[in-house]
Amino acid sequence: MKEKLRTFFNEMADKWDEIQDISYEKLEQLLSRLPIPRGSVILDVGSGTGVLIPFLRKLFMPSLIVEMDIAERMLAIARRKFGSDGILYIWGDAESYRFDINFDAIICYSSFPHFEDKEKAIKNLVNFLDGRGIFAIVHTLGREDIRRIHSMNEITKDDILPSAEEISLLFKKNGLEILESIDDEDKYLVVGVKVENPRLNL
Repeated sequence: MKEKLRTFFNEMADKWDEIQDISYEKLEQLLSRLPIPRGSVILDVGSGTGVLIPFLRKLFMPSLIVEMDIAERMLAIARRKFGSDGILYIWGDAESYRFDINFDAIICYSSFPHFEDKEKAIKNLVNFLDGRGIFAIVHTLGREDIRRIHSMNEITKDDILPSAEEISLLFKKNGLEILESIDDEDKYLVVGVKVENPRLNL
């Protein structure tokens, strides 16, 4: 687990919701593009204080939402806000955590740049995605804005979001077929679907 990053987000947790400037309309528009069936089991990776939970419930009516983050304080705040009805909270690292369930959809919203080994994270997470499951990386900002914001802090200054083209290659390498790719100045979305049932790269 990345201790400096964990410490940073734990220290920011109490004021996180206050300092976020999120276009909720844009976020809902991007999430609504995901072909996730109702009743799905959804993993929210780098979930923070649970910003996706209301959108996931509204759009997909999931049977279970799994909130995962490396900062336990973020998870504690999410639990306080949303409770545990239909939600499971997991403290762990996307690059190495071994789940005991599989998912119909995995969403990385505003978290992917912070993964130290991005290919390792994709490779690990895909192992727990059911066949024809959806994997999505979502941002309501463009890559340059994300780079600028992260550069303001010593802990996050090297946390870069790769181009959609680069991510698409990593998706394909790890058994995902690309459904949609958007890499604009003000938004970012890469969506893949798992094309094989067997687990990969265990």
